[in-house]
Amino acid sequence: MYNSDKRIVKTERLIKNTFIDLLTKKECSKITIKEICNTALISKSTFYDHYEDKYALLQTMINEYAEQFKLEVHKRLKLTSTGNGNNALQMINRITQSISSHNEQLSVLLRESKGPNGLESKLRNILISESSAYLSTNHDNKKFSNEFLAKMYTEITLASLSFALINYNDPDLLQQQTQFIDIMQRTMLANV
Repeated sequence: MYNSDKRIVKTERLIKNTFIDLLTKKECSKITIKEICNTALISKSTFYDHYEDKYALLQTMINEYAEQFKLEVHKRLKLTSTGNGNNALQMINRITQSISSHNEQLSVLLRESKGPNGLESKLRNILISESSAYLSTNHDNKKFSNEFLAKMYTEITLASLSFALINYNDPDLLQQQTQFIDIMQRTMLANV
């Protein structure tokens, strides 16, 4: 639920930004609540007013990025299915580039969150679900199953996201990535 109290929003943003900054320097397990509070210039009670512990903070951030990603994927796939967007792989490329603009935060969250509640797992589940829904209404070729294609789109997207996060500051490599995705799409459209 959206909280409209500006003080609460500002404090939560400060805590999250401080935590991400600390995570860029060391692992979550080595960060203390005291360190977060000292760096953010807040009291421990203020921290605990917002989060149970640092792991709850981490999970909150993971869930927020996953929800943002889900909304973006859903919106882009809806545009693709109504003919107002481009093909699915081009859409995936645009999502990847958009999401990779938050490269530092995403890299840290991907590194620090493993397992079924981790960010990569959540992104994978979102992509499979959204791709499956898209393909069930937009895929009439029976050469490959929708399940197979959804999993392939998912893995291509995750690999593309990983590549963009690593190479975010190299426009030549990002352009090559875009060209590669375009070639893959043309090949797939001709053969699927």
